[in-house]
Amino acid sequence: MISTVAPDSPAEKAGIRKGDELISINDRPVRDVIDFRFHSSDTRLDIRLRRRGREVQVLINKGFDDSLGIDFTRELFDGVRTCRNRCVFCFVDNLPRGMRRSLYIKDDDYRLSFLHGNFVTLSNLSDTDVDRIIEQGLSPLYVSVHATRPELRSDLLRPRDCPDILPLLRKLAEGRIRMHAQIVLCPGVNDGEHLDRTIDDLAELYPAIQSIGVVPVGLTKYTKAQELGPYSYTSTRAIPRKVEARQRRFREEQGTRLVYASDELYLSAGRRLPGAAAYEGYPQYENGIGIARSFVDDMRRVAKRLPAGAPDPVHVGLITGKLAEPFVRELADTLNHARNVRVEVYPVVNDFFGDTVTVAGLLTGRDIIRQLQLLELPERLFVPTTMLRDDAFLDDITLPQVGEHLGRQVIAVKPTPGDLAAALGLT
Repeated sequence: MISTVAPDSPAEKAGIRKGDELISINDRPVRDVIDFRFHSSDTRLDIRLRRRGREVQVLINKGFDDSLGIDFTRELFDGVRTCRNRCVFCFVDNLPRGMRRSLYIKDDDYRLSFLHGNFVTLSNLSDTDVDRIIEQGLSPLYVSVHATRPELRSDLLRPRDCPDILPLLRKLAEGRIRMHAQIVLCPGVNDGEHLDRTIDDLAELYPAIQSIGVVPVGLTKYTKAQELGPYSYTSTRAIPRKVEARQRRFREEQGTRLVYASDELYLSAGRRLPGAAAYEGYPQYENGIGIARSFVDDMRRVAKRLPAGAPDPVHVGLITGKLAEPFVRELADTLNHARNVRVEVYPVVNDFFGDTVTVAGLLTGRDIIRQLQLLELPERLFVPTTMLRDDAFLDDITLPQVGEHLGRQVIAVKPTPGDLAAALGLT
């Protein structure tokens, strides 16, 4: 369904209207916005639409790079492909009731991987899907690999039938598709020698495999798999060392570090964060790899630009999770060097998912309300945008509702020191 038609665009001039349903372009069916962009790049277009139950034909001549000027009500016209796996560590399968509705959609759609960087297992691809990915150059893709040994990967994903991932990755590589791989580590399952093998197998596919992210499994009090447990302090320390050893080897052999350990692994082990150069452009930033380093470096830039004082008194509170608390406190101390500025930090324990879950992005509105409502709070409170989707926390409590319960103004801000300093009027 077409949602908008840009004024004076080729589509408007040809008579295409908001509310028309796109059927095909040049006799080729259009399954999603990717098909639309691919097929509409031709200069001569025979477009078939459905309008109020009738089929309408529109002919358009345009330049090769000219946009038709239309948008759609959704990106995937034939619906989201959901995941058929039953991963032992699946966050969605272990969710309790009463959360944000969109959280219960187990997407495993390669098109969302291309469009938005979602990690997918590729375990539900047909030969036709693979051919389409290569033909249309849907690259990069973000792939949850977890293990390259077929039996082990099958044990982790628990699908009805789990294809061997390496032949598929090789075929995509031969088709010049670039990929970013993810390994979610489960203690005693796919770490140790299995992690060595997985990293080495993926490294053989460089440069098609552009990065490999190593992250620990996220366990909550709702996790049903009793065989899984959290990493100990000692075992966590070994993983960054293993990753760094591989980085040194790959840098000598291939000119890139290629594999990266998540911030959580470094922080949980009490290890010093690598420098910015070690992340080589942050290819897996959204996967929690390099965010802490970026935060620290941005904080230093803010410190250099900070004014001697604020013209009017500034008194605010910063709400965060336990993992980021040390960094947020350091930021508050930095900002408090300015005259007339008072920034306080309010770390919230994740009672909803369990105190082993320490990232800010998984905090719920109810935990924030319950833990802060009896405290003497400043008039303005800031939460990172990573806690929210469409102004709502994971438990569907909205930002204004939290503010109403606390009797304070609660504001969402991007989780960077620069954005916060700008929101306070200090830079």
